[in-house]
Amino acid sequence: MAFKQVGSLTPQGAPVLRQVIIANSVVSTILDSVKAASGFLALGTAGAQVLGHLVGHAQKSGVGLETSGATGAATGSYVGTYTAASDNQTVGMVKGFVDISKYSLYSAELNAAIGTTTGSNLLGYNMDLVDEDTLDEDTAATTSAQYFSWGVDPNNSAQVIVNIKESQVLD
Repeated sequence: MAFKQVGSLTPQGAPVLRQVIIANSVVSTILDSVKAASGFLALGTAGAQVLGHLVGHAQKSGVGLETSGATGAATGSYVGTYTAASDNQTVGMVKGFVDISKYSLYSAELNAAIGTTTGSNLLGYNMDLVDEDTLDEDTAATTSAQYFSWGVDPNNSAQVIVNIKESQVLD
């Protein structure tokens, strides 16, 4: 996993969860950065505000998934990644559970060696996404970006601890 939940900035530590129907044909994995797009859940992209991080998948009824959603997938094939059907928005309505809290902390993977760009390893810098599961190391700056960095992850020196800064919901 490129993002790993590692804590919270609040003493209660609880996530703020929302259920959102996944957009047609999206392949999503637990802890992907996600956004709302045309009323549905889509993968996070560079420059777009962040809705949150995917923490679970469920059927329309709210029951957990048994398959990965891929064509011909066997029962029991779901292991955290789901492929939404091309008609998911109107027929399947499989949804994602999204932690929208700006206070949840994540250990995040970078697309280049940490510290290559000044600030990518330092507290107080901000970075954007490359895609739903990787931060863009060369966007490290003190100006606004999608994620705020708390510096190097003490448990993985190739990653940084971050929280959502540019939220679609909580600005």
